[in-house]
Amino acid sequence: MDNGRISVRYARALFQTAQEQGCENAVYDGLTRFAHNYLLAIAQFNEVLADPIVAQEEKVKLLEMAVGDPLHDTLKQFITFVAEQKREDKMFLIAMKYMEMYREKHHILSTQVTTATELTEESYEKIKAFIKQTFDADAEMEVHIDPSLIGGFILDIENSRMDASVAGQLNALKNRLKQ
Repeated sequence: MDNGRISVRYARALFQTAQEQGCENAVYDGLTRFAHNYLLAIAQFNEVLADPIVAQEEKVKLLEMAVGDPLHDTLKQFITFVAEQKREDKMFLIAMKYMEMYREKHHILSTQVTTATELTEESYEKIKAFIKQTFDADAEMEVHIDPSLIGGFILDIENSRMDASVAGQLNALKNRLKQ
C-alpha cells in the first residue's frame, strides 16, 4: 500500500476519533507542534524512525517528545498504536493529512505573509480580515521578514500568491520596460 493511502486512512481514523471524543482541537494543536518540530530536525527523525534496531518504546518517546506538552491522551494512544503497527515513519504524513482535514472542516486557510519589516498588530488583523472577507475563511498565518522586499508584503494563501511588495512592483515595471 502506498504512503498516501496509509497516511489518509490513519489521519481519517484519528480525526473521527478526536471528533467523537471532543478533542480535535487539542489533537490539532499537538500535531501542529509535531510537524513544526519534525521539520526542524527531519534528518534525525527519519534516521531514528527508520532504524530497526531502535526499540519501539524509544520511537514512541521520540514522537511524544516532538509533540511536546500538552500531549492529549487520544494523541498519545494514537502514537503508540502507529508504532505498534510499524508505521511510525508515516507519522509526519499522517499529521499533515489530519491538519488538512481539520482546516477544511473549520474553514481555515494556511497562509504565509512575508514583509520587509515586522508586521504591526493592526496590519496583521487587517490581513486576517481581508482573508475572512475574500475567502470566507479564517487564516492561520505564518509571518516572515525579508528586508529585500523594501516595503509592502507578499501574501501566500494555499496555492495563490499576492505580491504587494515594492520589490515585486519594481520587478514588474522592469519587465514591462524590457518589452
